[in-house]
Amino acid sequence: MTTNDAKASSTSKKKTDTDRFQPNVYKTLFLVTAPVTAMLAGACVWMGVQLSSTSPASQATPAATASSQLPAAEQSAEPSQTNPNNLSIMSSFIRHDAGDQQAKGDINAPVTMVVFSDFACPYCTKFAQQVDPALADLVEDGTLRIEWYDLAQITETSPLAAQAGIAAAEQGKFWEFHDAVYAAADPSGHPQYSEQSLVDFAATAGVPDLDKFRATMLDPMTVTKVASAKDQAHQAGITGTPTLFINKAYIPGFRDASYVRNTVLAQAAEAVS
Repeated sequence: MTTNDAKASSTSKKKTDTDRFQPNVYKTLFLVTAPVTAMLAGACVWMGVQLSSTSPASQATPAATASSQLPAAEQSAEPSQTNPNNLSIMSSFIRHDAGDQQAKGDINAPVTMVVFSDFACPYCTKFAQQVDPALADLVEDGTLRIEWYDLAQITETSPLAAQAGIAAAEQGKFWEFHDAVYAAADPSGHPQYSEQSLVDFAATAGVPDLDKFRATMLDPMTVTKVASAKDQAHQAGITGTPTLFINKAYIPGFRDASYVRNTVLAQAAEAVS
C-alpha cells in the first residue's frame, strides 16, 4: 500500500467513524449552551447533568444564529429555531390536553408556551411576579396557552412544592396555588417549604379539601411524577429554570416581560402567516 493509499484509507476510516458518531450526537441532548446561557441571562441551574455537544444556537441557520447573538438592546424577541431535531424535542413537551389543570388558555391558541419552573427558583419568582401578569390579556383573548412543567431541583424542598402543585391541580386550583406561592416568595432568595406551609398556601388558594390535598401531595405516585418530570427534562438537556418553549422559540433563563410578550406575538404572527 502506498503512502497516499494509507492516507486515503485513514481518511476514509476517520470519515466513517465520524459518520457513525454524528447521528448519536444529533439525537443527544440539544441544549449544551443552555446552562451557561441561562446563568448569564438569569436562571437557576442544576449542575448534575453532563450536557451534549449540540444546541439550538449551534444547530440553527446562520441567519438565526446571527440574530440570536445580537445584544439584548438590539433584539426585541427570540427568533424561531430552525433545526428539525430541536423543534421535535420542543414540540414533544406540548401536552394540549383539554383536561390539563396545569395549563391555562385556549387549547387551540396559535401559541403554546411551555414553562419549566421551580417554586424555589428566584428567577422563576421574578417571572411569575413580572412576566405572567403582562401575558394575561394574551391568554384571555385566545392568543396564548401556557403549560406548566415541573423542574423541581433547586432546593431539597423543591420536589415537595411541586408535589403540592399537583395536589392543588387535582382540585382545580393549580394557578391559584401558583400565584399564592410566588406572591409570597422573595425574588432574591430560595424559599424552603414544609408540609404545613404548603397546606397554608393551599388554603390561601381556596383548595376545598385540605386533607385530600395533603394526602395527594405525599402520595408516592405524586413523588414519582415529579421525579420523572425532572428526569425527562434533563434527558432533553433542559437543566435551568425558567426555560420557555414558545412555539418555535426557545428562551433559556429569565427575560423581561416585553421580550417574552414580543416573542409570543411574533410566534402568533408566524403561526397564521
